[in-house]
Amino acid sequence: MPLRSIVSLVSLALVAALAAGASALAAPEQTGGAAPGLVHRGQVWTISVKAPRGAKSCSAKVKYADGKVQQLAARKPRNLRVQFTPRVPLDAALGAGTWLVTCGKAPVASAVVSVVDVKSTTVDSTPKVVVDRQGFSQRPDRYGDGSLISYGLMLKNTSAGEDADKVYVIVNMVASNGALIGSKSRTVPVVGAGSAYAFGDSFSLRTQEAVAKLEVTIRVGAHEPKQSRPMPDFANVHIFQNAVTDPGWVSEVDGETVNSQVGRTLQSANLSIVIFDAAGNPIGGSLSYAFVTIPAGSRFVFLAQTGFGSIPITQAASVVISAEPTWVAGG
Repeated sequence: MPLRSIVSLVSLALVAALAAGASALAAPEQTGGAAPGLVHRGQVWTISVKAPRGAKSCSAKVKYADGKVQQLAARKPRNLRVQFTPRVPLDAALGAGTWLVTCGKAPVASAVVSVVDVKSTTVDSTPKVVVDRQGFSQRPDRYGDGSLISYGLMLKNTSAGEDADKVYVIVNMVASNGALIGSKSRTVPVVGAGSAYAFGDSFSLRTQEAVAKLEVTIRVGAHEPKQSRPMPDFANVHIFQNAVTDPGWVSEVDGETVNSQVGRTLQSANLSIVIFDAAGNPIGGSLSYAFVTIPAGSRFVFLAQTGFGSIPITQAASVVISAEPTWVAGG
């Protein structure tokens, strides 16, 4: 098995499994913890912290730029690590704030987090889904005349009270002369009210002509009042390269799917993955699937190994994953 160099350990939701033959590089942790440095209003994000040996309970809080404090529920460490997934309030003060994790009475990790506004918000009852951020990476095939494009979009439901259902998305790859090089479409079952969805995918183009931009069309098929939708948690997410067969490029994203729901079994989940650079810009993405049953309180390792090969490993800094889970009653 080749030596691994960890590129990044991230936030907000996940994918993966430890795969033979992959290598990676890890992003530095700030005072013992890992979390994004930039979040937007309404976003769910992840704070992952190494807990002291013997710690039985850890708590966390986020202090925003205006001094308001968001206290997070205490969590028990697992395998010497504890994770929190706060949601940024829609009215959170913009600017630099801080987060702090305490185990027992001792502070163990802290860092600065900057809050930015979403690009579009509305209180209209009819939901509108917009592209909050987008980006892509393209790489010519090593053999042949084609190329691989990997792209990521952050979709935002601007309605505070209505879930957007059956969200149909067309992504066109546009050349510098305005002609389309390729097109791909997909339907997202639901983008929750006031929530973001990480829309990652990849496409094999039959040409090496450079893609100048992405052209995105979004249609909301239906909507309903905001509902609580259980989601799996994700932990120990890493980005890898294969230093032996394809050094310099992302080969896979690995991690753990955690069922923290009570009385529900995770039967399967579709995973949509977006990779970001250090500035928080999407640079690619892909899809993965978990067809394994995970009882309540359990976790399972899995990996995503396709669609990332056009993303330079030196630019890949963080990951956001959105899940489309299927649940059944019982633990």
